[in-house]
Amino acid sequence: MDTTYHSNIPIETLSLLDCDVRNFNFIHPIKNIFFDNIDYIRKLDASGKARPCILDNVERSLLCHTCYLGFDQFECPDCDNWNVVPHSCHSRFGNACGVKYAKQLAAKATSFCLDCPHRHIVFTIPEELRNWFRQDRTRLNLLFVASRNTISILINKSLADKLKKKKLSDTHYIFKDIPVRNEFGMIATIHTFGRDLKWNPHIHCLIPELIYSFKKDKIKTFHHFNFTKLRKTFQFELIRLTQEAGGLKKPEEKNRLYKDHPKGFYVYAKFKSNDNAFNDASSNKNSKNIQGCINYFIRYAGRPAMAENRITEYNKESNTVSWFYNDHKDEKRYDVTDNVIDFINRLIIHIPDYHFLTTRYYGFYANASKKTQDKVHALLGIKKNKDYSRETRTKALKNKLNKFRYRTHLIETQFNVNVVPLCSILIHIIHWRTREMTEHTEKDVLMKCTECGYEEEVPRWLIDELFPNKPEENYMMHCPECDHKMIVKK
Repeated sequence: MDTTYHSNIPIETLSLLDCDVRNFNFIHPIKNIFFDNIDYIRKLDASGKARPCILDNVERSLLCHTCYLGFDQFECPDCDNWNVVPHSCHSRFGNACGVKYAKQLAAKATSFCLDCPHRHIVFTIPEELRNWFRQDRTRLNLLFVASRNTISILINKSLADKLKKKKLSDTHYIFKDIPVRNEFGMIATIHTFGRDLKWNPHIHCLIPELIYSFKKDKIKTFHHFNFTKLRKTFQFELIRLTQEAGGLKKPEEKNRLYKDHPKGFYVYAKFKSNDNAFNDASSNKNSKNIQGCINYFIRYAGRPAMAENRITEYNKESNTVSWFYNDHKDEKRYDVTDNVIDFINRLIIHIPDYHFLTTRYYGFYANASKKTQDKVHALLGIKKNKDYSRETRTKALKNKLNKFRYRTHLIETQFNVNVVPLCSILIHIIHWRTREMTEHTEKDVLMKCTECGYEEEVPRWLIDELFPNKPEENYMMHCPECDHKMIVKK
């Protein structure tokens, strides 16, 4: 049995958080719950009953936005203004880090997503298969592959039929080594939880209603989804991939799935407003506004298993947690009171494994298809008489991401002068910005960026403070243009 203590946080560190420092009160009830029961998580980890990622993610989330994870000190070189910014945990389990992550993800997605209506599709699996995916978390990759294969088959129906006749379609990735006639785009993210916190893995997809024809070298609309075909194709692909991975070994298990689900596995797809006269406003929300559509979808990508405002009471004396959820079917509110240990167990099963990609890109939205993506944007630009070139999109993305940097926020809100952020962890690194010369800056050191080639004269007095009695080859700063490393120019 592996009894290794799976944590990058020293065991003594959490004990340093006394009541004064741990002033979470009820604004952060999940932090309080896990802090009071951290010994339970450590026992699970030591006994080998918990995955290695659980303890590390929990402890990092408890230390999120505290100086124990490190901090940046922002100082003004001309006055006494200063500010200390604790580091965040960057954990996909913590609630606090999800907001910024979602905004950054939305900004990146906007830079390459087509300016056209998109369809939000959700691929679900039946209860009979859920436990099989929980036994081995690597099997969750099959849900992504099945969703990708389903869309690829729908837009290349004639090619899929030909391959089926030749018995060439039973490959892991459909059309992987076969030139397709039509290419699609897709952003997919996985959720392992439902509103009731039960294990319920499903895939959320965002798909543009435009496809690219390689044969005709043009884009065309694709907004009609045959829902019967969609459901049955996904059912067939998931069962096929499950069998390929060693599941459903008995023929009766496979036959039962087809018998119990004659219409296929449930797939939910948002309608366009003109597809169905009975659609409500929420069903086509933000479908045509690309920025709104992406923001709406990305909420699912960076979303934790539970929002903290759903916890109504945490009683330490009785060791109970009261919370609620609204059911998907009728939106009726259900109030639940759990033992604190049961509540913790509900949450930790949804912590993703190390290096597991919860958001993935397919078709011409994938990084490997940049050339096809540029071609599609060029064709759409000609059609709409707009500039969708890669240079324009990259520049817009850089401006958006810059707004999320704390450095930018600090300059805009607190300081009316350029600031110098200092890193107080192990080594000193300075984010330098140009400022007016003073009487203290007669001697300078010429620094050059190793990435973009930007050069700047940095005052010697500042160098001496940051790197006392160190050789010039150890001087290192951050470039104000691209944030890469600057070194002394020889």
